[in-house]
Amino acid sequence: MGSANGSKKDEARRRALAVRDALPPEYRKMHSEAIMEDVLQSGQYERARIILSYSAFRSEVDTDRLNREALLRGKELYLPRTYAGEKRMSFYPVRDLSKLESGYQGILEPRETASFERRTEEDRFLAKEEVLMVMPGVAFDERGFRMGYGGGYYDRYLFQYGAGITSMLVAFEEQKVSILPAGEFDVKPDFIYSR
Repeated sequence: MGSANGSKKDEARRRALAVRDALPPEYRKMHSEAIMEDVLQSGQYERARIILSYSAFRSEVDTDRLNREALLRGKELYLPRTYAGEKRMSFYPVRDLSKLESGYQGILEPRETASFERRTEEDRFLAKEEVLMVMPGVAFDERGFRMGYGGGYYDRYLFQYGAGITSMLVAFEEQKVSILPAGEFDVKPDFIYSR
């Protein structure tokens, strides 16, 4: 049963990536801007003091504007570092986007300093509304499930820390499918912003 679901997921992932990769660069740029505008105007962003974002990779929705605006507005910005050997990621503070370095699969990552996870252990009074995670995905469905690249990094992270985080998937409308094969450890984002 598990392997059948796994092969269905792999096939759905391949199809969804092909669709996203086929979107013309100008289209992705225009729609990334529109999605970021929606996010920046959202109540979730307005209320958040801490933004857990990402550096766009390949054909993902570009978050550069969001990351720059968060820093300009005085919000705390954290980006992930991926530890593939340990199958985990950690978020580290970023104050200067030009200081990011090439990391896992060439994705721009922050240097290791005091992590967001460590901060949450020390500051137990952070409200869920104060922390917004903006995450990428390969596909999403009508029920609100998201599919990533298959490493399970975001699902594991949200399973562990999600109770204190408002999560938001940003994706192109073309990434939406009717139903994704969801596993028991798949975590739905709280919100989906797509264009």
